[in-house]
Amino acid sequence: MKAQTEMSRGDFQKMIKICLNDLSIQRTLLENEEQTQRDDMRTLEQDQAIEELERRIMLIKKDYDFYKQFADPSFETS
Repeated sequence: MKAQTEMSRGDFQKMIKICLNDLSIQRTLLENEEQTQRDDMRTLEQDQAIEELERRIMLIKKDYDFYKQFADPSFETS
């Protein structure tokens, strides 16, 4: 395994952007699934599924907020 110090600043920022994009996609998919569950008739199993989705969304948001701290807004990837 390589250390972060072996990575250039540009590569690190690219990795952060990829990570943030991936987390955004995961969160959107989970939110869509949650909305689908909410649109169906409510049962105890659906309530549990919604709670699990909400928990997963919260964890993704927490990861996103953490990684966002490392993103340099002035860095251009193009």
